[in-house]
Amino acid sequence: GGYSTKQDSIAYWDSPFIEYVTSAFMVIASLNFSLLVLCLQGKFSKFFKDGETRWFLGSVCAITLLITASLFFQRQYPLEEAFRKALFQVSTIHTSCGLVTDDYTLWPQFTWVLLIFAILAGGCTGSTAGGIKNMRIMILFHAIKNQFKRLIHPNAILPVRINKHVVPLPLLNTVTTFTLFYLLCGFAGCFLLTFFGIDFLEALTSSLSAMGNTGLGFGYYGPAYTMSSMPDVCQWIMSFLMLIGRLELFSVLILFSPVFWKEW
Repeated sequence: GGYSTKQDSIAYWDSPFIEYVTSAFMVIASLNFSLLVLCLQGKFSKFFKDGETRWFLGSVCAITLLITASLFFQRQYPLEEAFRKALFQVSTIHTSCGLVTDDYTLWPQFTWVLLIFAILAGGCTGSTAGGIKNMRIMILFHAIKNQFKRLIHPNAILPVRINKHVVPLPLLNTVTTFTLFYLLCGFAGCFLLTFFGIDFLEALTSSLSAMGNTGLGFGYYGPAYTMSSMPDVCQWIMSFLMLIGRLELFSVLILFSPVFWKEW
């Protein structure tokens, strides 16, 4: 949830051990709960064969290593501290946990792009993490890759496969529609926040963070501050974005459709 008994969050304890343990459990809790149950039953092979799990863990590792290198070479962090701070911030943002141990707004802007991707991607399906979810990101990636192959081999049959199963075309269309609609809602929220005087970067990251239930933004609404200074109308907008982001968009927005009420 991102709450802490201390104002400085996990950074208050200044303990590498606490940071590593918290990072590990944030990542574990953002994996598919069904796979975790299988692990408890001793079926570890299913866990490591799952494509989304490998994709998610690979994303966490890749972003962590890139940010570690940036902090080490550009901000002169000690290597272990650079890795630890990067791992914790990537874990908390990728998993929408909202905890913090360092002010990442002071990091090189190169790292911001990676963290914004982590906000968008979120955790795995079957977990309580927010975001678009890595399964959808993975499906879209394979669909884009197939499209490039189709340009070279126009007559080839190239179905999207996840965990050796073909993704049906209707499901692929649903994933594409959901992702585009998710981004559209995020940019709509950004537009409304900027209309009421919020800086563009702060509005964009706050809007995406609200939809992903990440709890962390950039700029004046970064980890060193809170969002309590936002105008009241912006807080209403953020609350609505958090609601639709947590309830998978369509579940909430369908309530505003007259057809839905006529059917019921």
